[in-house]
Amino acid sequence: MKVNVIAPNLTIKADYVLYPYRVYHIRLRYRRLFGDDRVLEYFAYVDCIRLGVERGDGIFVEEWDVDESKIMKELIGEDVARTEAVKSAVMWGNARVLSWWYPKVEILRSLRAYKVFWVKDGYIFDSLSGEKFKLKS
Repeated sequence: MKVNVIAPNLTIKADYVLYPYRVYHIRLRYRRLFGDDRVLEYFAYVDCIRLGVERGDGIFVEEWDVDESKIMKELIGEDVARTEAVKSAVMWGNARVLSWWYPKVEILRSLRAYKVFWVKDGYIFDSLSGEKFKLKS
């Protein structure tokens, strides 16, 4: 099955597990009393198991052909993930723009993507940060 994978910074010849995320490219348009509207771009990576939201610099994905057994199941649906991404984007934008109005929110792109965790020699390696965690028996 073909899936989008968040481009790994760390590649190891090992077994792997794919961890589910939803990725959103959001545009916020703030109306202001004086001057032109202020437009901000926000990239949200929503963890579909623990419901955390991380801000990214862009959408960096690769398409992989994987066995379905390597994919962890989502616990968070798309509606909840989208709501959390928009809430995170607006909170981030409100800290940067002074406006009396709620911003106009546009979701320009959304997709399901997976983060790679490498499994080797009793350890799990995070493919983005390079962190190493010992597997417990």
